[in-house]
Amino acid sequence: MKTSRISLNQFLTLLVLFLSSSASLVNVGRFSGRDVWIVILISTVFGGLLFTIYYRISKLHGFQSLTEIIRDLFGKWIGGLIILAYMGYFLFLATGLLKSTSDMIKATTMIDANLTLVITLLMIPIVYGLILGVNVIGRSSELLFYVVCICFIPLLIAVFTSDIFKFENLLPVLEKGLFALKTDIYTMSLFPYGEAITFLFIFPLIPNDKKGKILKYGYVAIVMAMVILLGIDVMNIGILGADLTKNFVYPFFNAMKMVGVSVLFERVDPLSIIILMTTCFFKISIYCYAGLSCLEKIVVRFNYRQLAIPIGILLIFGATKISSNRIENIYRVIIQNPKGLLPIFQLAIPGLIWIMSEFKYRKHPKDVKTEASN
Repeated sequence: MKTSRISLNQFLTLLVLFLSSSASLVNVGRFSGRDVWIVILISTVFGGLLFTIYYRISKLHGFQSLTEIIRDLFGKWIGGLIILAYMGYFLFLATGLLKSTSDMIKATTMIDANLTLVITLLMIPIVYGLILGVNVIGRSSELLFYVVCICFIPLLIAVFTSDIFKFENLLPVLEKGLFALKTDIYTMSLFPYGEAITFLFIFPLIPNDKKGKILKYGYVAIVMAMVILLGIDVMNIGILGADLTKNFVYPFFNAMKMVGVSVLFERVDPLSIIILMTTCFFKISIYCYAGLSCLEKIVVRFNYRQLAIPIGILLIFGATKISSNRIENIYRVIIQNPKGLLPIFQLAIPGLIWIMSEFKYRKHPKDVKTEASN
């Protein structure tokens, strides 16, 4: 079977789309109010530190995948249990985002459609992309990244040149002090930036002679994702105000519905839907690839492409059962996950892996042939 490879440009576009997707969909900064831009800037710094740790772990192990790193440090049995836990973590997040994205599509564009049908239609191209290989998903991201940019730039122009945007909605700054934002900064550092741990499965696919530039391209992607998140959240607050932004299920879509530009087009809200659907598509794909990569280490007779269809069916079933309504789904993503699920798999276990890796390979980093060098 042909080896999958990802170029640095594909890595960059995948990371930008990954980081800017679900955080925009559920509006993770909805509780930060007027100070959301401060929260985004500070959390981006912490997100960059997390990404540096993930990169360091990968570099010390010769850019092996997360599953190989875990088995190397913890052994076959304990490592196998941790890999199994990570598989459940990745597939659970994929299921949750699949449900959130389908809910958004049904609420905004396919109001009378059956939710299960929407979930299935969204999952089919994801499964097809995984069967073709993650390199196909990478090439698609290069093209659709420009589609997102083409949609996003007119939104910025339309909003900031219209009378509907009120800069006074962003004032006063730090009314309750910086310390009051600590929970929001922590939440956004883990969601979305901490979720970049999935890219430990992408690093091995980058050609060996390009791996030295991963950190540089990663920082660029993080800054670009920050600009997108900052633009979306500032537009939400400036148009809707802090209270409405917090109470709307999809404030980005609702804010764009209020913007009209008669010179070019009367409605810009379809552009917001294109942005959300495109970015979430790639994030679900990356989650699925990470989960399937864990599963193929447990079920050694099958590779991730062969497992894509049965796991895709499982995710469709899980998405119909994971939460009963959109409000519950937002509560789970923004409130529950950062308190329980995310710290374990994005901070605790990676922190332990990092410390063990430094002790074991700091003086002599592991030198192995990764998938991209075959």
